[in-house]
Amino acid sequence: MDRENRSMLRTRASKLVIILVVFVVCVFIIYSWSGGQGTLPETSRGGGSVNQPSSLQAQPLSVTKYLLGDSEDPTKLWYPPYNGSAPQPLPLKQNEAPGVGKRARTPLLIPFTRNNGMLQQTVLSYIAAGWPREDIIIIDNSGTMDANDRGLLSKDNPFYLDYKTLRTRYRVSILQTPTLLSFSQLQNYFLRTSMSHNWRYFFWSHMDVAVLSDEETEPYKSFYNRVMDILNDLGLSSPDATHASSSETWALKYFTYDWLTLINVSPWRKIGQWDTFIPYYSSDCDAYSRVVMNGFSKDDVRAGHLFDIPDVIKDPERKFFPDLNNQSEMTQLNSPRYKALLAELRKLQDDKPRSSRNKWQGSNTGGKGEPWTYDPDGFEKMWWDTAGFGRELYKKKWGTEECRLDEHGGRLSDAFHRGISV
Repeated sequence: MDRENRSMLRTRASKLVIILVVFVVCVFIIYSWSGGQGTLPETSRGGGSVNQPSSLQAQPLSVTKYLLGDSEDPTKLWYPPYNGSAPQPLPLKQNEAPGVGKRARTPLLIPFTRNNGMLQQTVLSYIAAGWPREDIIIIDNSGTMDANDRGLLSKDNPFYLDYKTLRTRYRVSILQTPTLLSFSQLQNYFLRTSMSHNWRYFFWSHMDVAVLSDEETEPYKSFYNRVMDILNDLGLSSPDATHASSSETWALKYFTYDWLTLINVSPWRKIGQWDTFIPYYSSDCDAYSRVVMNGFSKDDVRAGHLFDIPDVIKDPERKFFPDLNNQSEMTQLNSPRYKALLAELRKLQDDKPRSSRNKWQGSNTGGKGEPWTYDPDGFEKMWWDTAGFGRELYKKKWGTEECRLDEHGGRLSDAFHRGISV
């Protein structure tokens, strides 16, 4: 009888252990799947919250230093800065942004296809103007698969991107596209990425621009701080994203046309995708006209100087940043260095010929025969032909070459039907 009782007790004890293990596993799974809200507001569907499965939610942005994760993940094509390296160069003391968790996150997406020098110059200008490095994401749209992150391309290859400098010295992140995307496809990729991470808004910038804070205006605020003022006016500057916002009325904010643009994600669910049959030129005409046709606004805002430039200036680090060995220069506004840079950027923009404003795209012609590298000369020819075909398809879609359809009585119903009269 005692033997039988002991056997029953052992059986019950085993069952209890199994139940306890199952309970612990379930608790762990539930905890792992539960996702908190980040410091960016959620996107919405029809004005409501997005009720996604919690397993798809990103980490809270208040605890994630880099926007898509703190660790490199080649399976997600994500390459944040390396650990341990100190950021260089350093901006003016007045331009230093608050740390993560003390401000709204400001995702800035800068797409790259060709010309590493131009891309780096643009990145440096944003960092110098106060944009937090941890909020800057370079979109590697070189179409070279894993060649750039593995360091397989030569520097004179037009599709070469210097991952080491960007991730180690400048400490910005890189997100690869799965393959070469057109301009319209990139815009849809931006929207899809923002939706998957529950961002209500994001910024994107061309890679042939330079920004500069307005150091002549008093009281002084950096370019980035003036951007934060714009978010504050929209009710989007609270880190916990609980402030009221007029987020349903506007679709985008132009900083000198779309050289830098703030995108409000939710309205685009109604506006729709960028037309991928219009891959390059005229794609902006199509998309931005549909913004207004769908009842949303597109407004001009200003945060400082923004330049469209044709080439890389000599020694951009020295010109955009104060001298670390000169402590007075670290806080000096409107310095001789700043005045000289402002004059140089203005001249470059004024001298940029309209007929060859994108000449920088084809300035590097090396790399032939390197992994995943399209023939540089052939790429240039095919790109322009594709852009031309897109213009023709735009005309076929709307019945006109007019860009500002919304200002000429255009309606959504005109597409593929009778077109508009201009």
